[in-house]
Amino acid sequence: MPNASADQTVIRPAGEPTRRSLTLNRLLAVDHLPTPPAVAMQVVREASHPDVTSARISEILRQDPALCARVLKAINSVVYGMREQVTSVERAVLLLGLNAVRGLVLAISLPAMQASGKNDRAFRDFWQSAVSGAVISRELAVRLKVPTADDEMLAGLLRDIGQLLLQQAMPDEYAEYLRGLPGRPFSEVCDYEREVFGVDHAEATAELLARWNLPASLVEPIRHHHYPAGLIDATPDLRGRCERLGFVDALTHLDVVAQSPDEVDALLEVASIRYGLNHAELVRFLEGVMPKVEEFTALLKVDVGAVPNFAEVLARGSSELFMLTMESGTLGVGATVRTPPPAYSGVRGGSVPKQPGLLEFCPEFFEAFPAGGCSLDGLELRRVLGRGAMGVVFEGRDHALNRLVAVKMMLPELADDDRCRQRFIREARSVAAVRSPNVVAIHAVNDAGPFTYLCMEYVQGTSLADRIEQGGPLSPQELSDLASQLATGLAAAHAQRIVHRDVKPDNVLLDSVSGQAKLTDFGLAQTDTDVKLTTEGGLIGTPLYMSPEQATGRPVGPQSDLFSLGAVLYAAATGQSPFDHNTMFGVLKKVCEVTPPPPSTLRPDLPAWVDTVVLKLLAKAEADRFQTAEEVLAALAAPPAARSAPRAKKRWWLFGLG
Repeated sequence: MPNASADQTVIRPAGEPTRRSLTLNRLLAVDHLPTPPAVAMQVVREASHPDVTSARISEILRQDPALCARVLKAINSVVYGMREQVTSVERAVLLLGLNAVRGLVLAISLPAMQASGKNDRAFRDFWQSAVSGAVISRELAVRLKVPTADDEMLAGLLRDIGQLLLQQAMPDEYAEYLRGLPGRPFSEVCDYEREVFGVDHAEATAELLARWNLPASLVEPIRHHHYPAGLIDATPDLRGRCERLGFVDALTHLDVVAQSPDEVDALLEVASIRYGLNHAELVRFLEGVMPKVEEFTALLKVDVGAVPNFAEVLARGSSELFMLTMESGTLGVGATVRTPPPAYSGVRGGSVPKQPGLLEFCPEFFEAFPAGGCSLDGLELRRVLGRGAMGVVFEGRDHALNRLVAVKMMLPELADDDRCRQRFIREARSVAAVRSPNVVAIHAVNDAGPFTYLCMEYVQGTSLADRIEQGGPLSPQELSDLASQLATGLAAAHAQRIVHRDVKPDNVLLDSVSGQAKLTDFGLAQTDTDVKLTTEGGLIGTPLYMSPEQATGRPVGPQSDLFSLGAVLYAAATGQSPFDHNTMFGVLKKVCEVTPPPPSTLRPDLPAWVDTVVLKLLAKAEADRFQTAEEVLAALAAPPAARSAPRAKKRWWLFGLG
């Protein structure tokens, strides 16, 4: 499907309008263009002035007694949760603040813009999404202690109003759009809109709100909330609002999202990593939102039909995801299976099954992890983060030190194999000796009865593999930062005479808090004092990223990790492995015999240093590569200025991970 900038790549005579501009002109010239009532618009304009007073806003509101009454009804509703009854407009303005009043007035005036009294299914769906989005946005902002919670509510309410514009101004195209919509993943809806209309609803919304003179702090996050990468140069506050809007948009369309296990997986991951809501907490959050959505719907006097139980929809979707993942086999060369937690079977109304204490971890939990979590050796395990060849990784909390941790536990079928246990324990001992911000720290290695586990640093973020899949290739500057950080991590490991032997995008974690790239999963690491745990000539590593000496079973050293680093950087720069093939034999043959084309042949915007550094790292002969990670760092010390990153094109922009 075409991307958002497809029109701009076509060569046209000077001055000829694009399809996008023609569509926007058509939308904004419609005879019955939605406009808030005059008093509401006056409040919006005046509240934006830096020197306006609350008395002035109160004076304007008193021109419309009905609007005053609705403002008072809103502030006294469950949405705001005031401890005392507010009986005057002046006090309402003082309590809310000018920006919040602006948002509330516009929100409760929005129903006056209903087009010609239309009340069909698409119209009700819009209002259901809008009202739910407003309340969820505000509640999420309050939970995260975002100071502008009422602006978040307004953004959540207005974000999809462009759908009404498209429906009203382009009825024939809209009918075609509706016919082709069923069965499409939620993440592809904007692509489909651009295919049918020439613009997507988010851009149409932003152009309308700009015409209403709403501030850019509202307009731009709404414009980009389906593609947060478009706000990469914005302030952290604007990026945060944009990402939250994308997350909220998915929550309000859970009936569609739940049809795709891939999208449910992404939603659950972002809820936990970015917003601190594990699976059960997200369900409880949605249950708590329900009565507020219903009251706000009544306050706005809009017909949305039956408000969906978002928690039940999420539970169904995540249950299907869990079953699909458990039933699936291997996913191909170099693939990783990630298993989310099973669905939480809560009940409507926010109640959660109560237990006298956490369950003790038992072997059955490897396959069916309890929704309420469990305990292990004094740690609280909360959910499954992922699965690897040797174990399962859980999100946990160390209450003694009040910190989140990642707990990696050996699979039951391997736990009794002393050879495997040695390798597992060696991972902890190897990595614990490495001190680097670019290597995931090991806190402890312990045996709890039959279970051997590592307690590791918890990294809030995603893997490089997911980042490439979700957002496409990295920008030159991102690539330079990544290369320097991975080389720093490898230098620290090599200084301890540790060779990783499995450097690949899945084993690079991108910390969203610190911005650091961190090497993890030293499960195949080898020190020079190790007793050999593999047979002579054995193949260890991931074929797509292993060195020729690994592929042929020869001894490996630091230069092998540097070859893998080159393969990782190639994938980060181009979006594909340098040795991709549909069979393992084909991959290994290319690793040993084929020199990949320079990255710039696949992506001409790359600076020259990328070809120079990456191709030297990928030299077949060890002597022709960089000999140490420090040499790589020296080569990266002053790369040319990187250009800005291209806009993400893949589905995972949906939740702000791109």
